[in-house]
Amino acid sequence: MLTAQGIGVFADIVIGQLVFYERQIFKVHKEQVEDITREMMRFREAKEQAVRQVHILHQTALREVSQENAAIFQAHHMLLEDMDFNGYVLDVIQNQHVNAEYAVNQAANTFCELFSSIEDPYLKQRAADIRDISQRLLTILTYGETKHFQPSQPSILVADELVPSEVMQIPRDKVLAIVMQFGAETSHSAIIIKDRNIPTILRVGMDVKKEYQGHLAAVDSYSGHLYIDPDEDTLNRLKEKKRREEEKRKGLSYLIGKESRTIDGRELDIFANITEPLDIEQVLRSDAAGIGLMRSEFLYLKRDDLPSEEEQINAYREVIRRMEGPEGPARITIIRTLDFGARKMIDLSRRHPDANPALGFRSIRICLAMPEMFCTQLRAIYRAACYGPVGIQFPMVDSVETLEEILGYVKQVKAQLKEEKKEFNPDVKIGLIIETPASVILSRELAKKVDFFHVDTNDLIQYALAVDRQNPRVNDYYNTRHPAVLRMIEMVTQNAHQEGIKVTVSGDMAGDPKLTEWFLRTGVDHISVSAANILPLKQKIREMDLSEET
Repeated sequence: MLTAQGIGVFADIVIGQLVFYERQIFKVHKEQVEDITREMMRFREAKEQAVRQVHILHQTALREVSQENAAIFQAHHMLLEDMDFNGYVLDVIQNQHVNAEYAVNQAANTFCELFSSIEDPYLKQRAADIRDISQRLLTILTYGETKHFQPSQPSILVADELVPSEVMQIPRDKVLAIVMQFGAETSHSAIIIKDRNIPTILRVGMDVKKEYQGHLAAVDSYSGHLYIDPDEDTLNRLKEKKRREEEKRKGLSYLIGKESRTIDGRELDIFANITEPLDIEQVLRSDAAGIGLMRSEFLYLKRDDLPSEEEQINAYREVIRRMEGPEGPARITIIRTLDFGARKMIDLSRRHPDANPALGFRSIRICLAMPEMFCTQLRAIYRAACYGPVGIQFPMVDSVETLEEILGYVKQVKAQLKEEKKEFNPDVKIGLIIETPASVILSRELAKKVDFFHVDTNDLIQYALAVDRQNPRVNDYYNTRHPAVLRMIEMVTQNAHQEGIKVTVSGDMAGDPKLTEWFLRTGVDHISVSAANILPLKQKIREMDLSEET
């Protein structure tokens, strides 16, 4: 038995056969060319094809990982369009009269060496991104297309190191776990691995050689151990460890059907966030009090046109009906209107991407600039609301005037549906997402015009503290317990309650068990988290007694 030690990512225990990752193999040769115009055209065409592939990859990522982590592939798009990188490739072709493959390889080596030599971890990560896009360009130039590796059966995948696009393209049903000889737990690849829930061990070293192809192995990503040809005692020990870990997870099932209430009687309902209708199964198993955030962006992915009203109705109806449950009152489904950044909407809106999408043409700004699209979504939500209780919430509203413009469209849509004699539910709850300091300051005035508030703490922290949480250089400044942010939530809650409406909190702060008591004492009415966090948080709430001295 061979034992290797590494760093575990996404804890689990998996037993299966080893299969080694295979890439399309090519060697880059330097060739002298006479027709440099043709080589420059070959590069430009390969780049355009790579851009299209990365665009599709980004849309796939939006379905399977968080929107923030899917942005990794937006960065790849930007690198492919980068003037310095492109200029370097074209200069090599033109000045040295060489083939496009050699020029791309030279640019990749130069830029990777440059970024790898920098101490800053954020910039150092750019080296991996350069390798990723360069590998894609070279594959297209060599083969004309890229082929994705697929194991023939569910296996433990071994690789030297996987770049983010390779991790994203791995078929989840064929990969039980991943073992990498190298890699960093803060890398973009590791981030995507966590989001895709793939048990992984990084940095196991060079002892795991291809001669072990097909051998039985066991991955323990709790401890970071890999066992090749494990003996019976090791297998039994790992199976027992897996059984105990699963029992821990299942141990919270007794909480299903019980109230989310402290010993001294304070309630904090726990809603679920979902990205698409497929998530509803886990929501139902977790016994969520409702859906506090249904993202509607899934309807706009993997397509070049806008979804029709009927398509949207069908998608919303699927979730709303399932939330009725076999017994008891139906639980509410709160749908967030389109919250894409500008990059996805480039073709639809025929605008250029913003240099800083988080601060640019995005979210409700896109909706108000494209009223036909916006009204189609509103119509679909109101019509789907016939199948169960529904709320609708609008993101990125920073003024009373913007809210009034939105409500004007709501009124217009309801009048149209009534005139057309379409069946719809006029009693949809109207909510507002609080995510900017402006909306916090104006929360008293805004609360007079809506039925509820939803505080998105991730964006609120970023906008309040001027911190990009995807930038490792400023990770230390992304503080989920910053006093200014806590005071903002207190202010919003007080203003909402003074106007008789309730407050839901979502984002990283909502899922932090160390903040649960603070939410209860602050008077937050609901938290909305991923389905996996619901039962652990419910257990914590039920064990609390806030009447005791703190």
